[in-house]
Amino acid sequence: MLFSKLKSSFAKTGGTAAISVFGLASQQIASFVITLLAAGFLTAADYGTYTIAIIAVEFVIMLTHCGYFHFLVNSEKDETAVLSTVFWIMLAIGLVGGAAMYLGSDWLARLFDAPDLAEVLRYFGIFQPFVSIIGWASAVLTRMGLMKRYFLILIAGNLGGLLVGCIILVVWKSLFALVAYRGIRTLLELVLFVAACPKRPTLRFDRKIAYEGLRFSSGLYGSRFLSFLANFGTDLILAYALSTTEAGLYRFANRLATGTVDIIAQPLRSFAIKLFGAASRFSQPLDPIFKIMLAGSVFLTGGFAIAISALGGGLIETFFRPEYAAALGTLYAFALRAVARSGNDLIEPVFAARRSTQVTLHTNLVWTTLMLGTIVVFAPMGFETIAWAQAGVQILSFIGSLLVFKYWGRIDLSSAMPPLFMGLGLLGVYGIAVITGIFAIGAFEFSQEIRFILITLVTLILAAPTIYIGIRSSVLEMSIFESR
Repeated sequence: MLFSKLKSSFAKTGGTAAISVFGLASQQIASFVITLLAAGFLTAADYGTYTIAIIAVEFVIMLTHCGYFHFLVNSEKDETAVLSTVFWIMLAIGLVGGAAMYLGSDWLARLFDAPDLAEVLRYFGIFQPFVSIIGWASAVLTRMGLMKRYFLILIAGNLGGLLVGCIILVVWKSLFALVAYRGIRTLLELVLFVAACPKRPTLRFDRKIAYEGLRFSSGLYGSRFLSFLANFGTDLILAYALSTTEAGLYRFANRLATGTVDIIAQPLRSFAIKLFGAASRFSQPLDPIFKIMLAGSVFLTGGFAIAISALGGGLIETFFRPEYAAALGTLYAFALRAVARSGNDLIEPVFAARRSTQVTLHTNLVWTTLMLGTIVVFAPMGFETIAWAQAGVQILSFIGSLLVFKYWGRIDLSSAMPPLFMGLGLLGVYGIAVITGIFAIGAFEFSQEIRFILITLVTLILAAPTIYIGIRSSVLEMSIFESR
C-alpha cells in the first residue's frame, strides 16, 4: 500500500518535473536553434545590435514578471478584485514600455551607432502590450497551482514558434527575420495563454489594492532593476565604449551558458514562487520548502552547468562561425555564475512570502553595486576578464544570501546545509567523471563531429546515475514539482 502510494506520487511529480523541464527547455531549445541559424548569416556585430534591442524587451518583461506578478500570486485579498486590478496595471506597463521603446528608437540607434537598431526597437515596442497580457495569464496559472498547464502551453508556443521561425530564417536571411520570429511566437503564446487561463479580467479597478500592491512590489521592482543592471549593464557598456561586436560575443557566451542552465533554473524559480506563495497564503512554515528548494536548485543547475562546460567547445567549433570561438572562456565563467545565482533566485519568493520585499531591494543593491564595479575595474582587460570577475562576485553573493535568509528571513539553515553539501559532493564526482571521459575520448583520433557526439553521450550517460543518487539521498526532492 505504502509502496503503491509512493510510486503514484513519484509518477505524478516526475511527470510534472519532466513537463516543467521540457516546457522551459523548449524555450531554450528554440532560442538555441534560432541562434544557430542566425550565426550562419549574422556577424557578431549584427548579433550585438539584436542583443541591445532584446535588452529593451527584457526590461519591460522584467517589470511585468516582477512586483505585481508576485503580488497576484501571494495576495489574500478578494481574488476577482486582485486579478482584474493587476491585469490593468500590467497592461499599462506594457503600453508605456512599448511606447518608450518606439519613441526612443532613433535616439538609441544613434547612441550605439547601430542604424538597424531603430527599426528593430519600433517593432518590439508594438509587441509589448501583448507580452504583458501573457505575463498576467502566467501569474494566474501560478497562483492557482496549474503548473503543468503552464508548461504545456510553453511547449506548444515555443515549438510552434520555432517551426515558423526556422522557415522564415531560411527563406529570409536577415536581422529582421529574428524580429518576425519573436512577433509570431508572441502572437501564438498570447492565443494559447488566453485560451488556457481559467480566469478573465473585468473592468473593476480597486485603487486600494493597487496601492497595496505598489507598496508590496516596490522592493521587488528595485531589486529586479538592480539585477537587470548587473545582468545587462556589461552589454550596454561594451556596445557603447567598444563595439557591438564585443557586446555580441559577451551576450553569445551568456546566452549559451545561462540559457542552458535556465532550462532547469527557470522552472525551479516558477515552482519556488508557487510553493512559497501558497505557504504564505495558508500561513505554513517556509523552512521545509527552503530546504528542498536550495539543495535541489544547486544540484540541478550545477549538473547543467557542468554539461554545457563540457560541450561548449565542441558546440562552438561545430555549429558557429569561427569568430565566436573567442567567447569560450567567457562561457565557462557564465556557467559557474549561473549556478551561484541559485541563492539569489530564492530571495524574491522567500521575502515576498515574508512580506518583507525591502530586504530583497537592499540585498540586491549591495551585490549589484559590486557587479557593476567589476565592469568599471576590469573593462580595460576585456569581456572575458569581466565575466570571471562577475562569477567571483556571484559566488560571494550566494554565501551572503544564506546569511540574509538566516538573519532576516528567519530560515533555519541547519536542516538545509546537509543536503546542500551532499549535492555539491555529487556534482564534484560528476564533474571529475565527465572530465575523465573527455580525456579518454581525446586519446583517439576522431573527427570533430564524432568527438562532439561521444562527449555528449558520455555527459548524458553519467548524468543518469548522478540524478538517481541525488534522489535516493534526498538531495533532490521530487515534491518540488507537484502540480495540479
